[in-house]
Amino acid sequence: MEGEKILIIGGTGFIGSNLVRYLAKKGYKIAILHRKDSDLKNLYGVRFEPYIGDLAQPETIEHELSRAIQGCRAVYNLATCDSGLKKHFRLREVINRDAAGIVASLARKFKGLRLIHVSSSSAIGYPDRGQVADENFVFNAGFDHYALTKHEGEEAVLRQVECGLDAVIAIPCSTIGARGIKQEQLKTFSAIIHGKIKFYPPGGLCITNIDDLVNGLYLCCECGESGRRYILGGHNITYRSYFSEIAYAAGKSAPALPLSKIFMPLLGSAAAAVCSLLCKEPYFNRNVALMVSKKLYYSSDLAIRELGYSIGDWKKTIKNIVDSICYA
Repeated sequence: MEGEKILIIGGTGFIGSNLVRYLAKKGYKIAILHRKDSDLKNLYGVRFEPYIGDLAQPETIEHELSRAIQGCRAVYNLATCDSGLKKHFRLREVINRDAAGIVASLARKFKGLRLIHVSSSSAIGYPDRGQVADENFVFNAGFDHYALTKHEGEEAVLRQVECGLDAVIAIPCSTIGARGIKQEQLKTFSAIIHGKIKFYPPGGLCITNIDDLVNGLYLCCECGESGRRYILGGHNITYRSYFSEIAYAAGKSAPALPLSKIFMPLLGSAAAAVCSLLCKEPYFNRNVALMVSKKLYYSSDLAIRELGYSIGDWKKTIKNIVDSICYA
């Protein structure tokens, strides 16, 4: 209800900061748990109660979490390590898996508290060849360490549900939006706008509007069934359509050359080899090449049916992002 306190873990990032603004407009009192060195620029102009804590420090985080949770109606856990770099292997395990269990275990001790664990479509698995994955899709992405740790994080939460925790698992897909846009997305948009990208990958993705997503996260808290997973996706489109729409919104020529699915793994391996010679960790490697070769399509039918989740116009979202970049 309006005026109640809600704790958001991971509230300084792209999705988290947009959720903070959404809930603040609804009149909730917002508390945010963040690291001492967190960049708070995405929260400029928003009133919130800060709590300092680091999920990567399990020996101290329970105390800080307990302080932050006191008096809360709900907790949103959006904390994640989404880096694919080898040097962050252990950090992915600590944040995505171990900390998910710590937050869920602690939340179970507070009567009347609901946890919304924000996961990732990667934790569902990777569909391909005409498949559209839903919440019952059999997880098949154990080869991807990020996907595996997110899946294991969900399992940790569901174990606490079996012990009495009231929790809902929200599963965003590829989320885009102008406010607080991620640097990787910003680089892609800017490169297409300035004609620096001539090729497009052979796969596809599920595009989610950030405004649709934060509304879906709110609905998960208000009317989601405890123990249930809800995919909060959007429109399933090819990378060709995605890149073309960005170019069209900017009044520029679209990338016209398709990358071959057959050669994508070789391209990823070559990029990794070059980075290795330069003593750098690659952001594009064989695994990433395989992912952008698949049509990673997901269904939000359950959230639409049970939560009243709605999906807006993805082309309008892209136009808003392009305008924010071009007229910044």
